[in-house]
Amino acid sequence: MGGLLWGVSTKPPVVSLLRGRRRGRCAPRFEANLPAAARWSNRMESTRVGEQIVPLFWIRSLGMGRNWSCFLVAVVVVWTLGGGRQAMGDVTAQQRAKLAELSEATRDAGRLYTEGKYQECAQQITAIQQQFLELIESRDAQLLRMAKPLYERLARAHGLLDLEGAELQPLPTWEQIVAAPSPPEGQAISFSQDVAPWLVAKCGNCHINNRRGQFSMATFADLVRGVNGNRVFFPGESRGSRLVEVIESGDMPRGGGKVSAEELASLKGWIDQGATFDGPAPTSALVSYARPSADPSGERSTPAPPTVKQPTGSETVSFARDIAPLLRENCNGCHIAGRRASGNFRMDTFAQLLRGGDSGPVIAGTNANESLLIRKLKGQAGQRMPAGGRPPLSDEQIALIATWIREGAPFDGPAPSTNIDVVINQGWAATASPEELFQRRKERALQRWERAVPGDAPATAEIGEAFVLGNASPDQIDASARRVADAIERVKRGLRLDKRSPLLRGGLVVFVLKSRYDYSEFGKMTEGRELPKEWVGHWYADPIDVYVVLSAESDLEPEQLEAVTLQNVAGAYVGSFAGVPYWFAEGVGRNLVVTNYRRGDRRVVEWQQSLPAALQKVTAPPVLLDNRLDEETAGLVGMALVNTMMDRANSRRFSKLMELMREGKAFDEAMAFAFAPPEEFVALAFGKKPPEKK
Repeated sequence: MGGLLWGVSTKPPVVSLLRGRRRGRCAPRFEANLPAAARWSNRMESTRVGEQIVPLFWIRSLGMGRNWSCFLVAVVVVWTLGGGRQAMGDVTAQQRAKLAELSEATRDAGRLYTEGKYQECAQQITAIQQQFLELIESRDAQLLRMAKPLYERLARAHGLLDLEGAELQPLPTWEQIVAAPSPPEGQAISFSQDVAPWLVAKCGNCHINNRRGQFSMATFADLVRGVNGNRVFFPGESRGSRLVEVIESGDMPRGGGKVSAEELASLKGWIDQGATFDGPAPTSALVSYARPSADPSGERSTPAPPTVKQPTGSETVSFARDIAPLLRENCNGCHIAGRRASGNFRMDTFAQLLRGGDSGPVIAGTNANESLLIRKLKGQAGQRMPAGGRPPLSDEQIALIATWIREGAPFDGPAPSTNIDVVINQGWAATASPEELFQRRKERALQRWERAVPGDAPATAEIGEAFVLGNASPDQIDASARRVADAIERVKRGLRLDKRSPLLRGGLVVFVLKSRYDYSEFGKMTEGRELPKEWVGHWYADPIDVYVVLSAESDLEPEQLEAVTLQNVAGAYVGSFAGVPYWFAEGVGRNLVVTNYRRGDRRVVEWQQSLPAALQKVTAPPVLLDNRLDEETAGLVGMALVNTMMDRANSRRFSKLMELMREGKAFDEAMAFAFAPPEEFVALAFGKKPPEKK
């Protein structure tokens, strides 16, 4: 949908701007067009150069004497983009294992295709697809990034099987999948609550139960597909949308039904706001989550789900530490991490818990006794839960949940859409001592190693706050440990941190694998993804696990190995803070490499050369902020953005940003205080008008 919203702009080549460039300065003929250096303000200023908007924010980096700073300005001058955002989430071990399982199943389906068993292959692909869509239902940003290679294989399978005439369930586009639900804000219109219910009530007989005129609205994916591939609405443009026209003219719905003015206004408003999808999954049946608010028979309307409430500090029960572990232990397999949730009630995320299932919301405000969740646990509303032969919860456990509801059912996790395992881990990590956290990380590292390289016991080394393990030679392990220790000191120095304090609360784990094959297997078996062939290292961070993975098999010189280690140690450190997006953490890591190793790491030149193509992929800020880019591209764009944030003119603001995150502030909140809200920051950094404040 992003392309329809933003279109494609013509971006002239920047080579001519770079010719004649000399050290630390832009080409003279380009310099003449640049405005004087401007003061940073809470709302970034911009100016016009020729026909393009140039953010003054970018121009300040000219004073740093870096070749690539001029290069960056030359690239950005020819760009105009838009705004939006989505914070990065975390991925559980169970989700990674499921991705690996589905990847293997896809390979099995490929063998069926090779054998000419096209319909059997199609059936297997359909089953994989359904599990895949259920797995990514939370739209966790990091999970989506890891899942994209599998999605691309499914899309290729669809293309091949379509040619053979095999029948397949429609596969939603990647744009539809990554269209994460927006929390209700101001006058924001919800598809699932404001539009879909009356579509089901007024149009269901012809276009949900049937496919009249070759048009179905049985699922959101069907609605987007339109009639014979012709779309019936375009995000951001209600005027001219066929769906609006046929309703507005009175041509639809037929059979005596009528869409009210308020309902039509909700449809037009939803389209104009970008047609954001906020249902469980694009391929889920509309009738499974879009229940009409009032029934003609006079039955009472379904109450709206309760809103997310933040803790006040006076609560006696914590969702993250007390309630979530209880639900995970007793409801797992049915309502959590289950393929088919009974009553369409899922609790993989807090948002799903609040939404409820077929019977409506399970929490009735602060009235615990009337809440369906408590009544089900007590056996007062049909079958007692948990079912399946599991023992009932004790009176003390039910009382704990009831107290949480009476206190307003507040949510003290990172985000309502965060997987419950991550919420639990973060709740535990917040109260664990550094020693307990380091011990847990080491234990989990050994478990992860066994999955990646079974039967190959790793050598280990503990140096300072780092636990290094791997199957490389003893000399390589020792050398890696020394490079990690050096990288930790460089990160502290580069980010102006206290040299006497540990870099990471709970320490850092570093895996060193002797071969490229083992490094690749680590990605497949523990992270459920294919690692890019050019990678020789990467990082990962969530509330429990913070680690770096390095391949000992490479043609890099010693100084380049130091640079790779620094990049990933810095990324893991910054990525360990709450809500930090990948582009920012990776951008910090790459900027530290440029500062420390720009002459000794040939990748710096490669990054410079790849930057224009990377920026061209950001057709609008939501492409970056909604995590639609692959990791390499996101890292390059992040490198450019963070470079300006870390320059001399903004160093105090950057230090304040890092200080706030170390104090526990989420990235978005810290950004809003130190620079600007992320959506405003990126929009202005790319010379676009920021979004209207609500």
